[in-house]
Amino acid sequence: MFRFARAPGSPLALVVGLTLAGCQPLPHPFADSQLPPDAPILQVADTVGILVEPVVQAPSLAQAMATALQDREIPADTHAANRQSYHLSGDATATRVSAGSAMVDIQWTLRNAKGETVGSDRQQATIAAADWTGGAPETLAALGKAEAPRIAAMIQEAPPIERNPGRQIFIRPTEGAPGDGRTALPRSLGFLLTRAGVKVTPDSQTVDAVVVAPMVELSSLGKGQQHVRIVWHIYRPDGTEAGEVSQENDIPAGSLDGSWGDVGMAVSTAGIDQIMGVVKTIPLKNPISN
Repeated sequence: MFRFARAPGSPLALVVGLTLAGCQPLPHPFADSQLPPDAPILQVADTVGILVEPVVQAPSLAQAMATALQDREIPADTHAANRQSYHLSGDATATRVSAGSAMVDIQWTLRNAKGETVGSDRQQATIAAADWTGGAPETLAALGKAEAPRIAAMIQEAPPIERNPGRQIFIRPTEGAPGDGRTALPRSLGFLLTRAGVKVTPDSQTVDAVVVAPMVELSSLGKGQQHVRIVWHIYRPDGTEAGEVSQENDIPAGSLDGSWGDVGMAVSTAGIDQIMGVVKTIPLKNPISN
């Protein structure tokens, strides 16, 4: 296995290894380097996500919006953030329009890490007054779902990254992950691939799709520490393994037991170049010419 690490001083220090089946050449060789023993995998990298700030008039609305953005493959959280995160704020008012009904008016504002306004949108909806005052989960979820596409459109810009034209990738749920890592890790990788112009399919039976299967292995080190190893297995459309990318480090015990927040994005960002390096070695059955 070839081993490499991010350069010293990088916000996310991960030991990463890449193995290609069939002894194929490495697409991105890096020199060996030794990480300091206290370099945590949980140290958040400078990745893009959205911190949804509390909506004073409806405390549960922020979580509803974060969930709606996550459903659209946008990394969002009501607590976790980093130096590059966008901040989404909502200013809401409700006016009674008839017996039992209220007009909700929400001004959403999205700002970048510098505090500059990226975009804003005004959301209006007539709902049951009791649902608004009581914070009915289904009603707030519907509000978040309706507005999330507009918020997502403000930040979704695909950077120019080389890819296989026509290639589709299916990402399996994470095997062995504690907390919400089973879904958080695939969601983060899917978001990054989509931004890069790579088609991520939700159908495991998609013809000629490459399968990426993340796995998490945790072992106790004692003294409140755990060793975590994350392996991304990459399979050809015929089911044979083309290679794997691994990331590992020592972390405080239990750090991954709850919400992964930006951890999934940090891990995916550290591994995506190597994952795509393996994917690019797999020929398309019917290449699409530009």
